[in-house]
Amino acid sequence: MKRLNAGARPIFWLVSMFAVAFLVQAESSDKRISTPHTKSAPPIRIFDQNGQPAVNGVPSPTGVSVPVTVGGGNGFQFVPDTVNISVGDTVEWTWVNNGHSVTSGTCDAADSQFCSPDDMNCAAGILSNQGTIYTHTFAQAGAYHYFCDAHCTIGMNGVVNVTGGCTPQGWSAGPDLPSVGTRLVGVYFPANGKFYAMGGRSSDAAGSDFMHPFEYDPATNAWTTKSATYPDNQVNNMACGVLAVDGTPFIFCVGGSAATQTTSTPRVFQYNPVTDSVGTGSDPWPGNPNNNILPGGFAVHNNKLYILGGFDINVASTNQIWEFDPTAPVGSKWLQRVNTPVGIMYAPTAAIGGIIYVGGASDYQGGLVIDTTTSFSFNPAANTIGSIAAIPRATGETRALNFNGLMLVMGGGRVLPNPSNEVDIYNPGTNMWTTGSPVPAFITARRNFPTDTDGTSRIWLAGGYDGTGVPVSSMEVFCAGGTPTPTPTPTATPTATPTATPTATPPPTPTPTPTGTPTPTPPPPTPTPTPSGTPTPTPVPTVPPRPGPGPSATPHGTPPRP
Repeated sequence: MKRLNAGARPIFWLVSMFAVAFLVQAESSDKRISTPHTKSAPPIRIFDQNGQPAVNGVPSPTGVSVPVTVGGGNGFQFVPDTVNISVGDTVEWTWVNNGHSVTSGTCDAADSQFCSPDDMNCAAGILSNQGTIYTHTFAQAGAYHYFCDAHCTIGMNGVVNVTGGCTPQGWSAGPDLPSVGTRLVGVYFPANGKFYAMGGRSSDAAGSDFMHPFEYDPATNAWTTKSATYPDNQVNNMACGVLAVDGTPFIFCVGGSAATQTTSTPRVFQYNPVTDSVGTGSDPWPGNPNNNILPGGFAVHNNKLYILGGFDINVASTNQIWEFDPTAPVGSKWLQRVNTPVGIMYAPTAAIGGIIYVGGASDYQGGLVIDTTTSFSFNPAANTIGSIAAIPRATGETRALNFNGLMLVMGGGRVLPNPSNEVDIYNPGTNMWTTGSPVPAFITARRNFPTDTDGTSRIWLAGGYDGTGVPVSSMEVFCAGGTPTPTPTPTATPTATPTATPTATPPPTPTPTPTGTPTPTPPPPTPTPTPSGTPTPTPVPTVPPRPGPGPSATPHGTPPRP
């Protein structure tokens, strides 16, 4: 009997160990099932602008850390709730009160890409208290939404927009606009990372005006015609930009005309891409008192829209500068500033480091719209005009973009050899123009096309008139790839103090001359710009009065089509 007990003893202990292990595993599984706040959802996939899964970008060698307060504002907010960074940068969340989480995904649908306090067990929605610090470094481009597990239903949500690392690098073809189109305005909307083509028309025939915004989503690489309807059909040649009211961003648009018409509107409207709705503003643009002037160049600075110059249709360019503040009281949203040194219209304009720059502009001479090399700066804070080196190439009827602190003048122009695909690059820090790097010429020469940038790595453009003067629908996308190095913000060059701001009296509304149907001019060959290399510094010139096109430029003889 003793021998039997001795032999059974090891078997007894072995069975006991298996039983304990089974009970522990069962208890652990039961705990996971009953854990409070457990939520799950299919993981979110991040796509690049070509609709392909995003690839890792080149980490920034000097990645920056961006702080976000958890529980700031009213105690139930991420401050700021929207962060724009580059691949390789880090976000640091700091708790200033108790009972919050940082959980990636959308409200009550964690996707487990990152979460406080340690990127583990994200579906549990672990809450942390005051003094907690959580960091996450983003290695892929994309839009990363996150929320507080306890308070997302009352609006405690945030998003981190990460740019860089996109492919393919350089210019590539994108999907066509929903229609051939021209005279649209391109607007990048940071809140959702999408590109909008506002207004415009499909041809130069009456009734061809677009009545709905076009939306391009880089994540799906597709265009959508939105449901919102513009307040009227005077949507060609508008001035548009993103401005916020009470913390909500909108796309504000000013002015415009209808196809074949020689009148224009001073109307202001705003479009909310998130709700896909249009509202009409209260204060019309004072720069168009007689319904005959189109906006000139335009740029956004410090949540204000600036309009520089304009086109008194079939009469002359204008020289007024107007500032629009969407947050000012009704009746006082517009402020007139110092005049431009000469009349300008359809002028490439960009705001960089608190200064607004103009590089090229159209003018109206001898009954024709022509290109010029007019270039200058405007300081909104000082309300002064300054001189800059003139753009080497006469152009107009295009946009200028702020790309990592450089002004990019995007092709454009209608006087031979224009329209162009050249990207002229102005460095405010050196007061010099170059071509080739960091953004080379795009593929198809064009003018009057929508274009914009996210400011660091991507540029979008589409539509416009091609070299034959025919509206097109083709799209092009530029990707810088990796993490760009921003150009240092220059110190503003002292500018001359102007005399009292003159108020230009608009000429009387002209009796328009009917515009005949032009004979298309054979398209010039698309120029391929040669990188300038290291240029010799150009002395800062005094802006000459109303310069004409360069000596080799010959007008097409095409009457203007506002």
